[in-house]
Amino acid sequence: MKLYLPSSRYGRILQAVCSGTAARLLTNGLTLVSLPLAVRYLGAERYGVWATITTTAVWINLLDLGIANTLTNKISEAYALGDKTAAARYFTDALVLTGGVAAGVGVVLAFAFPSINWARLFNVSANVSASEVEYTAAAAAGLILLSLPCGLTSKLLAGYQELYRNNYATCAGALAGVCGLALGIALHVSMPVLFVMSAGCLTFASLATLILFVAWQKPWLLPRASLVDRSSIMELLDSGWSFFLIQVAAVVVFSSDNLIVSHYLGASQVTPYSVTWRVVGFAAVLQSLIFPALWPAYAEAYAKRDYGWIRRTFLMTMKGTMALNLSCVAMLMLFGRSLIRVWAGPSAVPSTYLLLAMGTWSIVNGFMSVESCLLAALNRTREQAVLSMIAAAMNIALSLALVRHIGALGVIGGTILSYLIVLVVPQTLIVRSVWRRELAAGRPLFALRSSRAAG
Repeated sequence: MKLYLPSSRYGRILQAVCSGTAARLLTNGLTLVSLPLAVRYLGAERYGVWATITTTAVWINLLDLGIANTLTNKISEAYALGDKTAAARYFTDALVLTGGVAAGVGVVLAFAFPSINWARLFNVSANVSASEVEYTAAAAAGLILLSLPCGLTSKLLAGYQELYRNNYATCAGALAGVCGLALGIALHVSMPVLFVMSAGCLTFASLATLILFVAWQKPWLLPRASLVDRSSIMELLDSGWSFFLIQVAAVVVFSSDNLIVSHYLGASQVTPYSVTWRVVGFAAVLQSLIFPALWPAYAEAYAKRDYGWIRRTFLMTMKGTMALNLSCVAMLMLFGRSLIRVWAGPSAVPSTYLLLAMGTWSIVNGFMSVESCLLAALNRTREQAVLSMIAAAMNIALSLALVRHIGALGVIGGTILSYLIVLVVPQTLIVRSVWRRELAAGRPLFALRSSRAAG
């Protein structure tokens, strides 16, 4: 068995994956404890509101305008070339952009919040306090706005291929979050206070990590006025728009479902849908662990024209992702409903068809994610961005049409159909085109036979 040194590309990926695995095991283990605690403390309807607010507030993340993802590529390129000045300039400009957007949106929301009927929007009964719903939504919005500049942490660390530091911060935030949840339940606090005590810990951990990394580990990155550069800002925005559109599409896919289910079927029906979605998400463990580390490694290899490494790694990742996802989905179909009943209670158990549909989506999403990771690292996302927006619009239309006829199954069904129709084949053709036109060193990727990996 070949060992990879931490200084090698595969070694850094392995270090990130191992720390990510530890973080994922810890966070998933804590979820096994925290989710049923929250469901039982809040009840089905209030937890449905909690889950809907959590997923809906993620829309605010779109306000980073794709800058964070662009920063990963810029830092990776600067790291490959040893250009500390460029890295500092891009980080400073990204921080100025995201911080300014967060502050501006915060002012707008402060004036708009009182005029929104949150209880009616989330379709809650009189058993749930309207003010409690409003304050929970405000807390979620505040945390998400703070997370805009804090979100640069993982992207900055990824660019330097030191993602393990962010994974450690995730562990600390997750531990603090479950402790905050338990303390809040013990003190019988209200839902908005409980939200801050639990969900807010991850944001605060990310902020602390960013400050320590820039001030201590990489002091040349310290933001200063002299580094603010108009051309760099325009470059970030120009490159970021395609990432922004992809993020919009992703938020529509992953965050609109609970809102549609809540509006048409009632808040209590969000619980089985949301819990099932989270359980099925465990099947995507490989891409969630390796892709954040693989993306900057691809970008660095591309800057150094190491195309052979990119080809070999892409093939290994595709095979591993599909094999693991198929195995996980098979296990979920056999034992998923029983596990959910024991874990989160009878009110969270989905139908067999809903579980199967979500499993199908995880397989489709896994295949597409492997390709998307490569396209993002090479900054070849313009066509993908347009197709993603079309698929997102079709997803909403199909979900709204199908939910009235087949319930929650129609919501996930709309997601699957839209992506199969619009995205899967075109995106694969884009990837093939990239290999032919830009990475045509040696034999074509799709004719490549197995070869020994290097790193």
